[in-house]
Amino acid sequence: MAGGMSDSGELKVEIGDHVPWAKGVIHRFAEKMGFDEASLSEIDLCVTELLTNLVVHKAKNGKVRFHEITENGLSGIEILVEDEGPGIRDIPEVLRGGKSTAGSMGQGLATVQRNVDEFKIHSDSQGTRITIRKYLPPDESKDLPSYSELLVSVSVRTHPESNICGDGHVIRHDGPRTMLAVIDGLGHGKDARNAASRAEAYLHANHRKPLTQMPAELHSILHSTRGGVAGIAVIDKATEELSFVGVGNIHARLWLSEGNGWVRPVSMNGTLGVSFRIPRIFVYPWKRGSIFIMHSDGLRDSWELSKQERSLHPTEIARRLMQRYWRHSDDATVMVVR
Repeated sequence: MAGGMSDSGELKVEIGDHVPWAKGVIHRFAEKMGFDEASLSEIDLCVTELLTNLVVHKAKNGKVRFHEITENGLSGIEILVEDEGPGIRDIPEVLRGGKSTAGSMGQGLATVQRNVDEFKIHSDSQGTRITIRKYLPPDESKDLPSYSELLVSVSVRTHPESNICGDGHVIRHDGPRTMLAVIDGLGHGKDARNAASRAEAYLHANHRKPLTQMPAELHSILHSTRGGVAGIAVIDKATEELSFVGVGNIHARLWLSEGNGWVRPVSMNGTLGVSFRIPRIFVYPWKRGSIFIMHSDGLRDSWELSKQERSLHPTEIARRLMQRYWRHSDDATVMVVR
């Protein structure tokens, strides 16, 4: 077995005694990173569940890797648990939380998914690979950046009966202009992902075009797919404006100020690639303290944020919205910008 290093580690997990030992190594690593007791308990629970699964199912060459990560100005821990078989036969059933692993804590992978910020799983007869991430909270002693330094965070969940997410998103910075998009391929699974992928490819290649052109061109691009819906926003730091256009059930809200509260840019009826009419573009002021949230309909639109929550980092806002308001019956994507 390989011991933990200063910034990463890899541990083999072959018998039951390895589980508490490996959990302790990862716990100490996360503790040194600065995670509080509540977060450490969640990490312990997740590690115990994942590693116990390796032992109970007699996984071949089971191991866990962990290292520190930095992304979007945040630090965190990434934990990768993998083996070489036999694999998980029914991932959707496991992720629904109705089935826990024999001999485990009885929590299941559904609880692991709920207790981390990011969760990815792939499994077939050649083995299983599960990656989880947990982020430290942002440094509250630092002032929030000015409006010219956008912070963008995205949280994604996949339909419980699919291993492929039919949602997509795009973030493109171009000088003072940032283009942001959330896409939802019709339905879920492989065909929905195909539609979302084509929309993503178009937006990456054409993000400098005027917002007025994008919906019609996306409609044409998606003709050969099952279709999809999309919300596209452009934040221009030079003009201090946010522009939004939407087709289909993509939801958006913009926090203006304490006095003005939330406004809701409207996404027009239609499905890109199927039925379409020229949508309206909404333009709003973008100032220091503004918050923009855009999400697919896999997230209930009845969400609320308290005054305290509105001051949080976008990653934490996105995590809370997904945790509380995901429908669990669809792909879901939420993008938070401030």
